[in-house]
Amino acid sequence: MANKTLPKRSLILFIAIVALSSSISNLIPPNLSTISMYFGFGGDTFPLGVLTSIFTIISGFAMLIFGYLADKVVRKWIIVVGAFLFATFSTLTIIIMSGLGGYFTFFIFTVLMGVGYGALIPSSFSLIGDIVSENDRSKGFSFFSIASLVGIVLGNGLAAFTSDWRVSFWIIGMVGLVMSFFLISLREPSRVGLDHSSINNEIIYPYRIKRSDFPIIFKKKANVYLIINFVDTIPTGIIIFLLYEYMLSYHGISNDVTVFLLLFILLATLIGTIVFGYLGDKSFQKGNKKARVKLALYGNVLPIPFIFIALIIPFQPPNLFPGIIIWVILMMVGIFLNGAVNGNWYATVVDLNLPEHRGTVLATSNFFDIIGRSIGPVIGAIIADTLGFVYGMMISIFFWVLIPFFWIGVLKNIIPEMEQTAEIFNQRLQKISET
Repeated sequence: MANKTLPKRSLILFIAIVALSSSISNLIPPNLSTISMYFGFGGDTFPLGVLTSIFTIISGFAMLIFGYLADKVVRKWIIVVGAFLFATFSTLTIIIMSGLGGYFTFFIFTVLMGVGYGALIPSSFSLIGDIVSENDRSKGFSFFSIASLVGIVLGNGLAAFTSDWRVSFWIIGMVGLVMSFFLISLREPSRVGLDHSSINNEIIYPYRIKRSDFPIIFKKKANVYLIINFVDTIPTGIIIFLLYEYMLSYHGISNDVTVFLLLFILLATLIGTIVFGYLGDKSFQKGNKKARVKLALYGNVLPIPFIFIALIIPFQPPNLFPGIIIWVILMMVGIFLNGAVNGNWYATVVDLNLPEHRGTVLATSNFFDIIGRSIGPVIGAIIADTLGFVYGMMISIFFWVLIPFFWIGVLKNIIPEMEQTAEIFNQRLQKISET
């Protein structure tokens, strides 16, 4: 019989390392002006926008490479190498000096941290797909999404409350190095998944991705729409990058208060991710195979008016009320509804693809998402430097309106392509059991 504690222990470790690595990209925004002055840019945010974009672009290319490898080799070792890489150079950030030379050193460290992060994500996703039951995928991958949210909280919290911005990188790096050693002890689960390996944990799934599989992957229209939907990351890339300076310049709110407000918003995201993950799984179990996609579609449409109104509400000290309360409520409602996307998106990727294709599909999807995240800070920085931080934040709404059109394409094609994948997988299991 399978060891029931193995999936739980593995899931906790994967979630923890994803949260830790996700915090890296969130250590800069709370200290935009401070870091800009440290490197001699006089408060100009554009060089840091470029640096943030480089991190996301490099991690995107790394995901393509390691996502493909995750479908061919032992995934645990990819995660271990990625964890050591991002943790080592995060720790070394503490030695970076001020001035332009320090900026270029930080630039190199950022590239290497991006490679480590890019190695971690597709392999972790693929492994989680093997230790979570089919009927619980939305809930299971909700924790994968929540890990990124925890990373946002952790990164923003550390950056806002450490006196030296480099210390936050050092702390994350040290904890990452410790966790890397725990990852070495993990055992690789069977690629047949929890539903089938629970009977015989030694069952071997011999199929691995081949170059001839790429036409099969990209022939699925739902896959293509999921992969090219990078527009959905542009708004969040803009908002997260500019949030602190927007709150300071438009509302007169300091960074420590912004972190406190952000906690409420991220709590709403966490709750929304869990609630809609549960609803997606319940509907899926009842036979509604489109439920996860529909929830993700609604999660992209419904938040738009709430976020739009929140961004233009004026309030300043000492007259913060009721404006700041309305702002928090609108943001929480909008982000709560957007939580419907998270777990259901990941579950849909797994539903659509064979085990040996999942790492590659997620890596390709994340690569396009990375493009959106890298474009976001640059667009936001240009608009903010030119027109002000309010307009920089408002441009995010323009991109948000485009997101639902991609999910309509997924909705149209999900059922036949999901059934095709299930048929091939079941035929393979039958063949494996006979041999």
